[in-house]
Amino acid sequence: MSQITDVEMEHQKRQKPAMHNICAVVVTYHPDMDLPKRVESISRQVDKVVIVDNHSSPACLDMLKKISSDLGVHLILNEENLGIATALNQGAHYAIDFGEVYSWFLTLDQDTLLFPNMVQNLISAYNDCPFNEQVGIIGSNYQEWTTDRILFQSQKENQIWAEVENLPTSGCLTSIPIFKDVGNFRDDFFIDYVDTEYCLRLRERGHRVIISPRLGMKHPLGYYKPSKLYNFLFNRPMVTNYPPIRHYYWTRNGLTLIREQLRKDMKWSLNELYYLLIRRLVTVLLFEENKFLKVKYITFAVFDACLSKRNKQRDFN
Repeated sequence: MSQITDVEMEHQKRQKPAMHNICAVVVTYHPDMDLPKRVESISRQVDKVVIVDNHSSPACLDMLKKISSDLGVHLILNEENLGIATALNQGAHYAIDFGEVYSWFLTLDQDTLLFPNMVQNLISAYNDCPFNEQVGIIGSNYQEWTTDRILFQSQKENQIWAEVENLPTSGCLTSIPIFKDVGNFRDDFFIDYVDTEYCLRLRERGHRVIISPRLGMKHPLGYYKPSKLYNFLFNRPMVTNYPPIRHYYWTRNGLTLIREQLRKDMKWSLNELYYLLIRRLVTVLLFEENKFLKVKYITFAVFDACLSKRNKQRDFN
């Protein structure tokens, strides 16, 4: 059996996540005034924080500049809204440009609040996982702000890690070497399904996706309102009420991904089609506000998906 060299051992150590080799990437777009508190909670757990702003208001930019000055945060200020995927790619490549300093980057939404042990939970999940050299993403379990619903319900007591198929973008620790192998997040998706598409592509290349079942953060999902009927139909106590533009990107990107995956994974494609066009459409028609406008945007999305139109910004007039 061959002996591992000191150089190889040092290389392996660098690949394992630790505070000193993690760069956090926070994407902002008109963030609220609580952002400094949330960024401070991030900066305590990683080596470096970079904020990528998608053309926020002047008041928000003043706040971002103060955060940068107070906490040593690096700012990337875009002159237009380039979308979540492009902003994440910008932040990832900022970390990559440091050479071997960073082996991982942590992706976060502007409204995510980290608990003090969040990053350590992700590190523990990686270290405890027996196939950790294949792990491309480690996600954090979280509690939803409005409903207190927990994303991942662990089946085992004191479970440190679990393998999953997909993870939401916020709270994900991504391996830089594997990111280089898999490629960038898809710029043409702009927002929505960016995380799903990346996880699918990652697993297609033989990498794995795991989650830390321990609660690591609080994170909002949509604009909720309670509904007993919705809870009866879909086992969810609250209805999300996202704006029409989100329904457009959900539908367009979802249908695009379903078409691309149909021959590779029929079961996933059919399940996603049900969720996208049946469950979500029923939700809009029965429970959400601005029904006509949302159906209009969904119709545009179906049309664009069928014609493979994936411009970042669409004219809805």
